[in-house]
Amino acid sequence: MRRVALLLALPMALAAPSASAREQSGCAQMSAAKGPAPFAVSFTASCAAAAYHWDFGDGAAADGATASHTFGPGRFAVTLTVTQPDGSTTTERISIDSLGLALSARRAGRYGMPVLFRGQLVPTEKGRVRLYRGTRFVGSAPVRANGSFRLRPRLVSPGPWQARFQGAASPPVSVLVRPRLVARFDGSGAVGTPLAVVARLVPAGAGEVTVRIWKNGTLRVSRTYPHGARIVLDTTHANAYRVAVTSVPRPGFARAGRVLSTRLFLPTLRPGASGPTVARLVSTLASLHYAVRRTGTFGAELVDSLYAFQKVQGLPRTGVADAATWRALAHPRLARPRYASPADHLEVDKGHQVLYVVRGGRLALVVPVSTAGIPGYFTPVGRFAIYRKVVGFDASPLGTLFDPMYFTGGYAVHGNPSVPPYPASHGCVRVPMWVAGYLFSTNSYGETVYVYG
Repeated sequence: MRRVALLLALPMALAAPSASAREQSGCAQMSAAKGPAPFAVSFTASCAAAAYHWDFGDGAAADGATASHTFGPGRFAVTLTVTQPDGSTTTERISIDSLGLALSARRAGRYGMPVLFRGQLVPTEKGRVRLYRGTRFVGSAPVRANGSFRLRPRLVSPGPWQARFQGAASPPVSVLVRPRLVARFDGSGAVGTPLAVVARLVPAGAGEVTVRIWKNGTLRVSRTYPHGARIVLDTTHANAYRVAVTSVPRPGFARAGRVLSTRLFLPTLRPGASGPTVARLVSTLASLHYAVRRTGTFGAELVDSLYAFQKVQGLPRTGVADAATWRALAHPRLARPRYASPADHLEVDKGHQVLYVVRGGRLALVVPVSTAGIPGYFTPVGRFAIYRKVVGFDASPLGTLFDPMYFTGGYAVHGNPSVPPYPASHGCVRVPMWVAGYLFSTNSYGETVYVYG
C-alpha cells in the first residue's frame, strides 16, 4: 500500500503548479533595456497563456500579450504576470533604465568668468557627463555616487548649454551674459592734445552701443554704433565733457552702462617739456605779440617770453606755465603802449620791466628787459633817440654789450646773456641775446625811445 501511495502522489506533484506565484524566465521580451528619458519601450510575452498583465513599476499597468510604455527618468522593475487557463499564475521581472539628465545654472554671469553648472543623472551610473555649448564640446565631469555632477566653464555666450550622457540629454539651459563695457577717454586730457571717447562691448557680438556726449552741459552727440566707436573730442579750450554709454543688447546678453566725465586741464610746463602743448603755448604768446622763438621744446627763450607775459599780467615771474598763467592766457590783460607818436618807436616800461616795439601806432612786440637795479645806478627816463649802433660786441667800462643801440649818453638797449625778471643792470636796458639781433636790424638811427617808470 505504501508503494502505491507514493506512485500516485508523484504524478500529481509534477502536474500541479503552486497556487502562489513563482518566477519564470524567458517569457517577457522588451525592445530595449536602457535609453534616454522619455524612454519608449515595447513589451511582448512569448509564452502561451490565458491572460497577461504588465506592471511597469511607475504606477502604470497594461494587459495583453503585447504592451508599450514610455518611462520617465529612473530605474524601473517591470513585472509580467501570466495566468494559465486553470487559473494558475507565474511572474517574471525585468529591469528598465530610463536615463534622465537635469542641468541648472544661475540666471546670469559676467562674460569670461567661470559659471557653475549643476546637474543630476537619474538613475545613477558610472561615467562622465559631457557639457556642450550649442554643438561645441566644452568639458566633462564625473558622475558622483549620488548621481550629481558639476562643471565650471567660462561664460562666453548665453548658450544654449546642454549636458549629455549615453544618448541622454538635458533640457537646454541659457545663462544671461553680462558683457564687459569698455568706455573710457583716450588721451591725457590736457588742452591742445588729442582726446577721444572709446566705447565698445566685449564680446563684440553682445550688441550695439549708444553714446551721448555733453560738452559744457550741452548735448552734442547722441548716436548708436553697431560695432563700437572712437569719437574725437574738441580740446582747443578747457571744456568739460560728460559721456553716457549704454548697450543695446542682443538676445541673451544683459544691458550695460557707464557714465564718465572729465574737464580738460592745462598742464604745468617747465623747461625741458616738449610736444603740442608747448607749441600751443608758444603760439598763444605770439598771438598776443610777445617775442617768442617758434619751437616745440620748452627752452630758455620760452622762459624769457613767459617772464614778459607774467610781468604784464602782474603774475609771479616764475618762467613756468602754471595754472595761473594758463588762466591769464585765456583772458589776458592786453599790453598797451603809452605813446601813439611817432607811429614807429620803442618804449621801455621800467615798472613792468618790458620793452614795447610799436609799429604803425600799434603794439608789434613785447620783449622782457632788465634795467638798473644795482645800488647807485639808474636808467634815465624821458624821450630819446638812437644815435649810435655797434654790430656785435662792444666793450664798455661796465661790461661787454651785444648789438648795442645807444639812446643817450652811454646808455643802450643791448643783448646780454643774463636778463633776470627783475632790475639788475648798471643802467642799460638788457634784452635777451636771441632778441637783440632782431631789434638791432629793425630799428635805425633816429628811432624814438621812450623810457618811463
